[in-house]
Amino acid sequence: MPNSSALVTALRELGDRPAVVADGRAISGIGLLLGVSPAGGLPRALAGRVADHAALAPSAARAAEQRLRYWAGVLGPPPIRHTVLHPVTDLAVELALATLLTGGTVHCDNPERHPDEQLAALAAHRTTHLSLPSALLWRLSRLPGLTDHDLGALRLVLHIGPEPRQEDVYAAVDALGAVLAHVRAPDSDTEAADRRLRADAEAATAAAWKHSIGVTVEQLREFGAHLDRSVLTSLLLTLQQSGVLTDPAREYSEAELLATAMVTPAQRPRVTRWLDALARHELITRHDGGAQGPVFHVRHDVPPLTAAEVRESWRPAVEAWADGLGPAAALDRVRRGAARLPRLLSGEETPRPTTAPVRWTAARGYLGTALGALVRRTAEAHDGPAPLRVLELGLALDGAETAVARALAARPRPAAAHHLTADGGRYDVVVATASAARPPEDEVRALVRLLAPGGRLLLLAPTAEQLDLLITGDAQSPATAHPPRRWQAALTAAGCPTVRILPEDGHPMALLGQRLFAARVD
Repeated sequence: MPNSSALVTALRELGDRPAVVADGRAISGIGLLLGVSPAGGLPRALAGRVADHAALAPSAARAAEQRLRYWAGVLGPPPIRHTVLHPVTDLAVELALATLLTGGTVHCDNPERHPDEQLAALAAHRTTHLSLPSALLWRLSRLPGLTDHDLGALRLVLHIGPEPRQEDVYAAVDALGAVLAHVRAPDSDTEAADRRLRADAEAATAAAWKHSIGVTVEQLREFGAHLDRSVLTSLLLTLQQSGVLTDPAREYSEAELLATAMVTPAQRPRVTRWLDALARHELITRHDGGAQGPVFHVRHDVPPLTAAEVRESWRPAVEAWADGLGPAAALDRVRRGAARLPRLLSGEETPRPTTAPVRWTAARGYLGTALGALVRRTAEAHDGPAPLRVLELGLALDGAETAVARALAARPRPAAAHHLTADGGRYDVVVATASAARPPEDEVRALVRLLAPGGRLLLLAPTAEQLDLLITGDAQSPATAHPPRRWQAALTAAGCPTVRILPEDGHPMALLGQRLFAARVD
């Protein structure tokens, strides 16, 4: 007796129309029933399941179709052009079969392709339905070039993975303009790794708690406001003492200002950064001067500064700092550096070595402890046959490197290989300090390429501007920084589906503008 199951009937009704499209080759409904097998893992698995299904007795076929009818109900009414961007799993095959049951077409795409190619294929196929792992969805929805692709036909996105964060869902809905439906994948090694990372981050936060005792949001906000005001007025005073930016009616091009102030060529990049900071914080005004570039003048409501006023501006910053934030020497270094600025610009004084931002001195106990706890817990949980490979890069900030070394030397001693330079291999853990000089996207991509599958990236990154670097940094040191969400988005786009940020938003220590990102790579 011929098989009259609903799936077989649907394929017969498709006839010569495309049922499955893979690598540019279309297989018709009749082709699938005749045993034509497309190339590729998912298309081949799909064709095999069709062949198995066609051989079932009617009663067995109806039982097998109950789940397919459920997924067909989730997909909704036709027309359906369903792109399955998922590795070969039973669930991916069932979603494809459910599409065929509704008379739709399945486009099998490779989840390992470049994201821009995936988006281009979605647009070219006029995809109405998309199934993919949740981590891949978050990555695609944050791609800068997503709006270059016409995804107007997209109606439903099924993302498969652990329980999502609402912020990821909102971002994907905004980016794709489609309905999102979450399908919880069966518990997997990936989900277990995510749970371990979350647990380790919570343990690291608990370990670092003691370093925030007595520190309040109000204290840090007050200190930050006083410090930044003192730095900015010191910069402006230095320029005014050089004979520029004293008269609101007098405008200077950048070249004219540098020449009038007699800034040495080596220090011109530093002063360019000063001008940017002073303009952003509205102590001076910048506007387009046409062919001569930007022109600057002091604001009418900013009277000329005196050395006594600037010295006095440091007093409230010192008082707030002395209330348990850090050693006096750290802030004194900035104050002494401000006093030396005129001689530095003229070349009378040699630049001093770059030092870490003052706020890092206040944050290093908390972040160093959290970092050490994450490294230690990662090492203790490692059960592979080879030692845990740990790469430590760019930790020039005091205390961070000793935290990693102490964690790896803990008792009982874990089997770990500690590297300070890359040897061309892949690492289980990469610990690094980012700078604001490179875009987060470039910085993160380079670091993620060093990780083995399932590896962890522990990244210390500046997340708020550190104006004191305009005094104590080298001539190229940027004072600006990128907010935590941009670092998180960069990590997600680079292949890190799970990212924990320490300290969390709202924690007093977060106001110090240095955060620790703990991320797991797929």
